[in-house]
Amino acid sequence: MDPSQDRDRSADFDPRSYANRVTAIYRENYAARYGRLYLEPWPRKHELNLHNLAQILDALPIAEPSWLDLACGQAWHFARFVGRARMYGLDLSPAQLARARINAPTAAFVRADMVDAPFLHRSFDLATIFWGAYCYLDSAERIEALLHNAMCCLRPGGTLYIEVLLPRDLASFNESHFSRTNGFTVTPRTTDYEQWFYDDFGGRHWMMSPPLQFFLDIVAPEFEQIEAKHDGGFMIHLIAGKLGNRGPRHIATGIAPLR
Repeated sequence: MDPSQDRDRSADFDPRSYANRVTAIYRENYAARYGRLYLEPWPRKHELNLHNLAQILDALPIAEPSWLDLACGQAWHFARFVGRARMYGLDLSPAQLARARINAPTAAFVRADMVDAPFLHRSFDLATIFWGAYCYLDSAERIEALLHNAMCCLRPGGTLYIEVLLPRDLASFNESHFSRTNGFTVTPRTTDYEQWFYDDFGGRHWMMSPPLQFFLDIVAPEFEQIEAKHDGGFMIHLIAGKLGNRGPRHIATGIAPLR
């Protein structure tokens, strides 16, 4: 393995190369099969998404909150909450966005890098990042910038909901039924699995997964309530509520035992 692959790649970051790499994977034939491969096989995760989102939307103090979904893909989540919020989705893939516009025709969509979301500060009541989409940034600095920018987009009292993919779960991915069935694999670039490749029929995905504490250190100081619970599959559901309330803080974590 080339040692240069083991370090944070932010110093070499080129926006055009990053965008080209992502869109080369998420092209039309990939988008056409995406639902069958990454939505249908994970019902428990998506049921938990819907449960959490319903609770979040119900708890927000306004009738029609504004919801920003970063790396929205095909707008699966928006399509389940039509009429519950003013929805704005962002993604780099034209093929994914084309399907998003069909699935959620009342939502607004923009093609952009999730780190450089072209929205005004304090514009949203809810910001979401599902499926560990931040992993594609492949840089701790870029992931941190994403989190700060997402928080800047939130109004006071707003909520941030992120699905965090733990390095330790990646170590067991190749033994999962999903991997054995489809032949898709994870290859570590570092021994702790924080940097890794994911290979599927779309090609090679360059990824980075910082540990949960990385996210808590950045997010927790800005919110009153933090919940981080494992779904028993491959995701931590990190929900940070009441942005800007810096009084006594409640942090609840639930990490599933290793499978």
